[in-house]
Amino acid sequence: MPSPRPEPRTVAHAERGTGTAPRILPLGSGLILIGLGLGLAFVALRLRRS
Repeated sequence: MPSPRPEPRTVAHAERGTGTAPRILPLGSGLILIGLGLGLAFVALRLRRS
C-alpha cells in the first residue's frame, strides 16, 4: 500500500501573516491621505479666489 501524499502547506503559510504590524494602520493612513487631499483642495480653492 503506498504511503499517503503530504498535503501542501498553503494554509499554514497564509495564516502566518505579515508580522506584528498593527491591523489599524492601513485604515489610519487612508484617513490621513483623505484629510490631506481635502486640505489641499480647500487651499487650492482659496488661492484661486484671491
